Amino acid sequence: MSPTATEHCRKRRNSLELLQYAKRFQEKYILHQFWIDLTMSRKIREISEVPDVDIGEAGCFKYILIEVRDCEKNYGKSKFVVRGDAACAYHADVLDIMESQIDSTKLVLDCKGGGRIRVDPKIRTISVYGYSMGFGRADHEKTVEILKKKYPEWTIEITDEEY
Repeated sequence: MSPTATEHCRKRRNSLELLQYAKRFQEKYILHQFWIDLTMSRKIREISEVPDVDIGEAGCFKYILIEVRDCEKNYGKSKFVVRGDAACAYHADVLDIMESQIDSTKLVLDCKGGGRIRVDPKIRTISVYGYSMGFGRADHEKTVEILKKKYPEWTIEITDEEY
């Protein structure tokens, strides 16, 4: 093999190695983040994908009772869900979070009222009480029924002694 042919093969091999390295780099650092962003931005499209309960693990916070309905008139499915977040100052903020999680072309949200929830994980109790100034009082009995599905071993009660 001539020196120029050997040099050409070495350069070609180095070029292939460099391309393979670039491809691995791209997959690891560029495309990986793309796939993470793609899955994080995926909206909930089906009623069955909507969790029944999404509340804070501890503390006292505002909650809302939401009816989630299928947009398709053929199916007309619906279900009630409970949402609460300690970081939200208003009941409407909790609804805004839920609206950002769903595909509004497939699902419709109807807030049925709100209140407050106090969760005490040490003694495993949940208290439901109060009302929302903007949405009115939620059906606390319905809320307790939904919470008992997720927390069957906990004591869940309605207390209207406080706001």
